[in-house]
Amino acid sequence: MSSDAPGTDPDPPRRNRDDELLADPPVGDHHRGRLAGYEAGRGARRLLIAGILVGLVGTSAAWFWYVTREPPPARPRQFQLPEGTDLSSRPRVFTWSEGKAQLGLSREPPGVDTVELPDRTLRLAPGSDLARFKVVVTGGATASLDVLAGEVVEELKPGASPLLAPP
Repeated sequence: MSSDAPGTDPDPPRRNRDDELLADPPVGDHHRGRLAGYEAGRGARRLLIAGILVGLVGTSAAWFWYVTREPPPARPRQFQLPEGTDLSSRPRVFTWSEGKAQLGLSREPPGVDTVELPDRTLRLAPGSDLARFKVVVTGGATASLDVLAGEVVEELKPGASPLLAPP
């Protein structure tokens, strides 16, 4: 049998550029190809993952704090007068005679607790602390009345027809 099988020849044939090859190549990761680049980026990947984890933990802590904190007051506080102010001399009745308006009622002083219209009087309903409503008065009569928040009771004057549904 002849020794023509591949890889059995102890000296491979010489080529034109064989003199450019290094007899002793330098030590390094050049033989690992893409794996060397992947390993070189390990530190940057670890920093990126650590930053994402810190962000997730911080976001979770902020969300937990927001959910468990004391809720804001259920209703807004009205304007507070200085201590010692005499509230008995302040009128709490508001008169509206013509035009469109969005008005409010409040049970706490110094807020308005009664609105006088030409043909009716509006007051807070029992159990309601705040109310807002829109009103249109035309020619000495209330053309429309829309309650936006809270509950309002209307007291009709002679000749007026109710605009609010009875409670």
